[in-house]
Amino acid sequence: MNEQIENRLTHIHWSTYLYNTSLSELHIISDEIYTSNEIKIVNSHIFNFYRVTLQYCFIMEYCKLLEKGSKDNKQNISSLNRLNEIILNDSTKDFQILYDQNVFLIERIKNSDFCKKIRNLRDKKFGHADNYELNQPFKIESFSTNDFENAFEHLQMIKIVFNNFASIYDRQYDLEIPSRDDRTRNFIKRHAEYQAYYMKNYLSVRTDRLK
Repeated sequence: MNEQIENRLTHIHWSTYLYNTSLSELHIISDEIYTSNEIKIVNSHIFNFYRVTLQYCFIMEYCKLLEKGSKDNKQNISSLNRLNEIILNDSTKDFQILYDQNVFLIERIKNSDFCKKIRNLRDKKFGHADNYELNQPFKIESFSTNDFENAFEHLQMIKIVFNNFASIYDRQYDLEIPSRDDRTRNFIKRHAEYQAYYMKNYLSVRTDRLK
C-alpha cells in the first residue's frame, strides 16, 4: 500500500471514529428517557455547552467524509469519494465492483434530505458566520429522533464503504454503531442520585434544626 492511501485510510478511520463518538454522546444527552432529576443534569449549563460542541464535531466530520475531494493530495484527506477514485485507478487492484457499490452508497447519502440539512448547518451556522436566518448565534436546534436514525444509518453505510477500501489491502475495521461507551449515561444517573440524596439529607437536617 502506498503512503498516500495509507494516510487517507488513517484519516477516514479517525473521522468515522469522531463521527460515531460525537453522535453517540449527543444521542445519550439529547434523545433518551430520563427521570426528572436526571433531566436537571442533562439540561444544566455544562451539558448544554457539551451538546453544542458534540453537534459541531459531528457535523464537521460528517461533511469531511462526504466532500467530493480535490486531486491535490494534501486536501480533503478524509474524502470517501476521492479515495474511491484513487484505488480504482490503481491498476494492480481489481476494485470495479466495490467501487460501484461505494458510488451507490455515497450518492444515496449525499442525495438524502438529512445530508442537505447537515450541509446547510455546516455552511450557514457552524462553518461560517454569514447573515442567514439559520445563523442565530444563541439558538442551537437539537436533533430529532429521526435525525439520529438517519445519522446512524448513514454511518453504517460509510462503514461499508470504508471496509470496501480496507478489504483490498486485506484489512477490516470494526466500529460499534452506536458506541457502547456508557460513562456519560452512568455519570448522569449517579450524579442525579447523589443530588437527590444530598437534598433529602439537607432538608432533613434543616427540619431537625427548626424543631
